[in-house]
Amino acid sequence: MSTNGFRPVDGFKQHLNNWIARFKSVKTVSPQQKVIIPGEAELDRKVNGILLVDPVVKDLNELTEKLCVEGL
Repeated sequence: MSTNGFRPVDGFKQHLNNWIARFKSVKTVSPQQKVIIPGEAELDRKVNGILLVDPVVKDLNELTEKLCVEGL
């Protein structure tokens, strides 16, 4: 059993996983919303990319053309 700081790592991870499960199980105001934990949105963006609305894509494509760089 290795320790880091003040507490065994395995015990800390289990405790943290319990808290995450507890937060995730909370009923939200709107069924369409879900509880997210710090870092979760960033991980989702890293895996799935950042969603852009059509007007933003249009503006970016116009800029790439104007600046002679490769577009989206």
